Amino acid sequence: MNSSDATLPVPVVSVVVVNYNCKRWLDRFFPSIQAQTIFNRIEVILVDNTSTDGSDVICREKMAGWANGVFLATGGNYGYGGGCNRGAAIARGKYLFFLNPDVWLEPDCLEQLVKHAETTGAGIASPRVLDYDSDNLQGQGAPGFDIFGCMTRTPEGETLVEPFSVAAFYFITRELLLKAGGFDEEFFLYNEEMDLSWRVWLAGATINQVTSAKIHHQGASSGDRNLENRTNESKRFYANRNQLLTLLKNAQGPLLVLVFNQIALIAVEATVGAILARRFSFVRWALLKPVADCWRLRGHVVAERRRIRSFRCRGDVWIIRRFFVFQFGRWLDVKRLFQAGVKIDKAR
Repeated sequence: MNSSDATLPVPVVSVVVVNYNCKRWLDRFFPSIQAQTIFNRIEVILVDNTSTDGSDVICREKMAGWANGVFLATGGNYGYGGGCNRGAAIARGKYLFFLNPDVWLEPDCLEQLVKHAETTGAGIASPRVLDYDSDNLQGQGAPGFDIFGCMTRTPEGETLVEPFSVAAFYFITRELLLKAGGFDEEFFLYNEEMDLSWRVWLAGATINQVTSAKIHHQGASSGDRNLENRTNESKRFYANRNQLLTLLKNAQGPLLVLVFNQIALIAVEATVGAILARRFSFVRWALLKPVADCWRLRGHVVAERRRIRSFRCRGDVWIIRRFFVFQFGRWLDVKRLFQAGVKIDKAR
C-alpha cells in the first residue's frame, strides 16, 4: 500500500473504487482518473472483491505504478458496500468518493466536487451522471419517495438541487461517513445509496447536486437497451429486501406504515412476475424471501435503529414535509411492462 507512506502529502480526496470483474471498463477508467485536474491531490484506493476475469491483476499493476495508488484485495466478495467500507477504513482524504470502474470522469469532475463542498459545506456532493458514450442525462438522484417508500424520479427537464438520494456515486466528507455509520454491508447489492442518503439527512447534513461535476456511467440506459426490459430473481430479492430494510431502519414512527405498503406492492409484483415468467419461484424470490430475510435480520435492524437514534436530528415529520412526493416511483417500470414486456431470468 504505497500511498500510506507518511512522506506523501495528505490527499484532499480519497477515490475508493470497488472492482468485481470490470476488466472491460478499465482502459477508459484509469486514464480519466489520471486526467483529473487535481490528480496530484488525490489518492486512489482500488478495492478488489476477488475478481475472476483478470481485472485484479491489471488493477494491482496499475496501482503499483502510481505514487498515490493503493491496491486492496478483500479476499472475498463483500458487495459494493462492504468494498467501500474496507477502502474507507484506510483512506486518508478529507473527502471520500465511492464508485465502480464502469465509469469515466470528465477532467474537472473531482475539482468541481471539492470546490462545491468547500464553498457550501455540504456533507455530500452528488455529480451529474451521464450515459457512458454520450452526454444524455442518466441520473441525478431522487427528489423524494412515494407512498410505497420507492424513490421518485425528477421530472424531465428539471434540475435537482437537493436530492433525497444520490444517483449512485458518493462524494462525502469522512467525518459524515463515520457519523452515519458507513454503508450497510447486509445490503450486499442495490439501494445502498438510498439507505445512506436517508441516514445523512437524519444526521442533519445536506446533499447537493453539482451539475458541473460530470461522470459517465455504463448502465442499461447507455449500453444494451434490452437490459431495461430484463431482470432476474436474485436482483428482485436484493432490491425488494433492501427497500424494506431501508424503511425498517430509518423510519421513526408514521413512516413505518410504508413498510406495509411496500409489502403490498412487491406482492403485486411477485404475482405479475410469476405469471409472466410462468414460474412460482418468482413469488419466492421477489416476496417470500425478502420478507423472511428481513425477519432473519431483525437483530441487525434493532441495533441499527438504536445507533441511528444516537445521531438523529430530524424525525419523520421533517422528512415527509421535505421529501414526500405525490407520484408513483415505479411508474416507468409499469409503463415498460405494458409496452415491451419484461424478461425474468432465474436466480443467479
